[in-house]
Amino acid sequence: MKEQYAVCHLQRGSSNDSGMSCHIERKDVNGKTYVPDNADSSRTHMNRELIRFPDGVKNRTEAIQYRIDHAGLSRKVAKNQCKAIRIILTGTHEQMMKLQDERRLDNWMEANLRWLFETFGKENVVSCVLHMDEKTPHLHATIVPIVTAERQRREREGERKYNTKSGPRLSADDVLKRARLREYQDTYAAAMREFGLKRGIVGSTARHIATSTHYKQQIRQHEEDIAKLQEEVEKTKEGKNTILALFGKGDLAKAKKELASKDEELAKLQTRIAKLEAEKALLKQKHESDIVKLRNGYQKEIDAAIKRAETAEQKSAKKDTVIERQKNRIDELDRKANPHRYRLSSRAELIDHRFFGNNPYTVTLKIWTKVKEIEHTAVTYLSDSDKRLKAFSNGELTEHEFVNACFSAAEQVSEIQANLLSAALELATGGSAQPHIGTGGGSSTSELPWNDKDKNLKKRTAVKRH
Repeated sequence: MKEQYAVCHLQRGSSNDSGMSCHIERKDVNGKTYVPDNADSSRTHMNRELIRFPDGVKNRTEAIQYRIDHAGLSRKVAKNQCKAIRIILTGTHEQMMKLQDERRLDNWMEANLRWLFETFGKENVVSCVLHMDEKTPHLHATIVPIVTAERQRREREGERKYNTKSGPRLSADDVLKRARLREYQDTYAAAMREFGLKRGIVGSTARHIATSTHYKQQIRQHEEDIAKLQEEVEKTKEGKNTILALFGKGDLAKAKKELASKDEELAKLQTRIAKLEAEKALLKQKHESDIVKLRNGYQKEIDAAIKRAETAEQKSAKKDTVIERQKNRIDELDRKANPHRYRLSSRAELIDHRFFGNNPYTVTLKIWTKVKEIEHTAVTYLSDSDKRLKAFSNGELTEHEFVNACFSAAEQVSEIQANLLSAALELATGGSAQPHIGTGGGSSTSELPWNDKDKNLKKRTAVKRH
């Protein structure tokens, strides 16, 4: 059985995204029913809205505006600002149909809602619609990108100061950062694992195609299939002529019997060709219908919005690449110029650090260090107002400087690790090693992890002075 993948596709909405509301809710602003050509109108009644709207809110578009109005935003929302992000959630067709047959779609929907709430915040998920009238069951979720993190200054803003207002902001850029997009794919795949769906290939070049392009591809494939079948017809006819040429008049009865099978084969081929021609005509009709809709209304607006979003995403990706390259270069130069900022005072290897705890006033900091193959963990507790924590958050301290500031050198290693480091230094310097307490700022006067200076150092220095 081929691999079954989880699908999580995010797109920026166009302003208040009213055009897409018509497609998702299957009705326009006046309540008139709208069913696209790729949907089965006899199954539209099976579609479901999984999020209950607030009192007085009638549809998805109003729900988007309601969230913005009640989010406590301090900045005015621009007319062209992205107010909603669309998310399509589904899986490979075979597995989704299997979930439907096994009556597990409700469990699948509940898992999707949990993931949406945990990832974007329950209050930001304003709509989630199940579509059952298209080929594969899928969800259309809508989130309003309200964030509370402080706005990150762009590099071109330099050292200029801004009066940054705290509190919630409307920022699709923050929600759709490249690093977060990859994180969404990872966490969504983890949530879908119990339903037999796995994460897509990282870095895949596969891209979404428009419906009209899909129809064109299908029509082209049908034309190719019809051409092949017609070749088979010609070959079969040639076979009949060959049989007739092989037999004399006295053998016509025998020849007709063999030709009967050829006639039957021809009939099947002609039937298949007729069927493909009919399907091709239907696809052309749907394609022409789509073009009319592009000229008349909704689809044109949707495609234009998607194109703008894709263009913006491409520009953002290029900009992110340049910025990332510059940051890496700055980091590389800083490491060369200030190597002490990137090593522990104990000289152990820093594997990782993490913050834990649900207490809003206290932060638990845990570190993992390594000497040779021996690992060690240490824990300390910091106040949320701790100056060291603030300096690290602002980028004033490197990861190693921050750990040095919070843990002494003796705390950064276990006894076994200390012995390993001591033995290594004793071999290298000829002296015994003693634990050394780090300064936290990486400004130790010794280039060695232990105060193991030669006992005769002062004497030698004194001799040199004389």
